[in-house]
Amino acid sequence: MPKTSSEQSLKDEQKIIQILRTHAKEDIESIAKRCKFSSQKVWRIISKLEREKRIWGYSAVVDDEYAGQRHYYLLMTRSNVPLPKEMVEEVLFTRLDDIVPGSLVTVENIEYVNGPCDGMFSFFAKDISDAKRFMEQFNKRFHPYIGELYLLESVYTVRRRGLRNPNIKKNLNLPLIDETVDLDDVGEKHKT
Repeated sequence: MPKTSSEQSLKDEQKIIQILRTHAKEDIESIAKRCKFSSQKVWRIISKLEREKRIWGYSAVVDDEYAGQRHYYLLMTRSNVPLPKEMVEEVLFTRLDDIVPGSLVTVENIEYVNGPCDGMFSFFAKDISDAKRFMEQFNKRFHPYIGELYLLESVYTVRRRGLRNPNIKKNLNLPLIDETVDLDDVGEKHKT
């Protein structure tokens, strides 16, 4: 059964979005080859998605250690106290990076989630001390509305935003890796 024009357009847009997730830096021609579309079609679709704010922007995935930062997650449960409108607006429309004056905390993601926690923040900080200060200040600022907070530190990133860490073979001092595994052999079998 032939698809309608709008169904096919949506499918084409989703195909390009999927490619952009891990190949956003590639030129239009390379993206067009990956999805088997013309360069003009890819350019038109990307322009439309950017104009409609379906694509919010582009950012680099970097080596945290080289950038002088560590990656953290703050998981949060809510209390039963209703959150006032101005607090909701503060979370929605401010960056929250400056909640700890003088620290170099960069909030990456703020998400409302379904599961044992109600909210999740991912952020970068210089070290665990700055991360804990961020958590303490966040708790102090929003205390009546928070049930519990859990701070997690990323020990090692295997994949981020769909990209495999290119330094995996350099960093083999991981407690989860069995020393008998030949990573060159594994890498050949499972190239991505």
